[in-house]
Amino acid sequence: MRQKINRRFTVIALFSVVITTIAMTAVFYSLLKKQVFSDLAVVVNLLIDEDLYERKIDNLRITWIDADGKVLFDSTVDGQLLANHLDRPEIVEAVSSGTGMGIRKSDTLSESVFYYAKKLDNGQVLRVGKGAHSVEAVLLSALPMVLTMALLLAGICLMVSHYLTSAIVKPIEEMAGDMEHIDEKESYPELIPFTRKIRLQHEEILSAANIRQEFTANVSHELKTPLAAISGYAELMETGLVDEKEMKRFSGEIRKSAARLLTLINDIIKLSQLDAGNAKDILEVVNLAEITKESVEMLSFGAAKNGIAVMYEGDDKADVHIGKELAQELTYNLIENAIRYNKPNGRVTVKVQKEGAQIIFSVEDTGIGIPPEHQERIFERFYRVDKGRSKELGGTGLGLAIVKHICNLTDADVRLMSKPEVGTKIFIVWGRGSA
Repeated sequence: MRQKINRRFTVIALFSVVITTIAMTAVFYSLLKKQVFSDLAVVVNLLIDEDLYERKIDNLRITWIDADGKVLFDSTVDGQLLANHLDRPEIVEAVSSGTGMGIRKSDTLSESVFYYAKKLDNGQVLRVGKGAHSVEAVLLSALPMVLTMALLLAGICLMVSHYLTSAIVKPIEEMAGDMEHIDEKESYPELIPFTRKIRLQHEEILSAANIRQEFTANVSHELKTPLAAISGYAELMETGLVDEKEMKRFSGEIRKSAARLLTLINDIIKLSQLDAGNAKDILEVVNLAEITKESVEMLSFGAAKNGIAVMYEGDDKADVHIGKELAQELTYNLIENAIRYNKPNGRVTVKVQKEGAQIIFSVEDTGIGIPPEHQERIFERFYRVDKGRSKELGGTGLGLAIVKHICNLTDADVRLMSKPEVGTKIFIVWGRGSA
């Protein structure tokens, strides 16, 4: 970036110097041309005042022309040999307006000549010419000074361009070198939205890295617990230290730990798929009411064993762009959680409602509730309000994290209301407006 800006400044600077040099030369030539014509006018007036029409002056061509265009005298060649001059541009102009000027190539001198002509009172014309090579000599004599000035300007421009490049890039480099304090750095007003975006992205990256690190540590810990239990029970059984009565209990514990391990692995796989965005390929419009009813039917039998009633009510037609698999995952997880953390003889109410452009799915239980200080974090991975109780009830700590992921993926809002020992209600809202 620095090199690109510096190159562009350098090109602009050199281009400006070239243009300035050309402009200076053009202005100098224009002034010089004006001065040459002025000098020639002085010479012509002096010759007329002194009646010196047949006079030779070094570096000047004096021509005296009759009213009919015949050359009466020329200081360079014999006038008798010259053609009629009445058609010469400067003569034509002098005859019509009193004076005439022109720069053209002379056939007689074979070079460009500056001419100044003046009409006399008797209709004759006196003309004085000066060879262009004399003017060019003056320009050439001034050229070294012009080039010196151009080089000096070029040097100054290069230094200024280098300084400006450094000044422009410095705030950006400082921001890049200290992302933590990007808002405190001096910056350009135009870069403020850009720096804010970078800071937010930087914070998101750091947050994602921390979450990933914490997730890895939690996964290792969660996998270690059932694996340690399986290994311990299996080792005791292998050594023959377990009698027949304990063998059945140990086998049951191994089965329970294996089942917990399998559930945990399945949840981790689901989260990984959601993180990778692979689930977007299966998004489609489905009837959420039908899928919710299926989840209620699957979970009602097990809930009834603990005296927990699961009831469904709502609209039969509620289409949501979520896909069948994700809809099953979301409804099953929330209803299962409501049953798992309920009280004996409790109640779970599941609703699917259509309100205008909104589809609202809600699960309300009469369970243990969630303390206010934990409510903002329950959708985090492996976060548990009561770790001991959660593990005892078979929870992996990933169910609500999966729900949150599905909501993000399907542009849904998730809201929670809970009161300890009273119960919890979770809303999932698709569509505009508020629930």
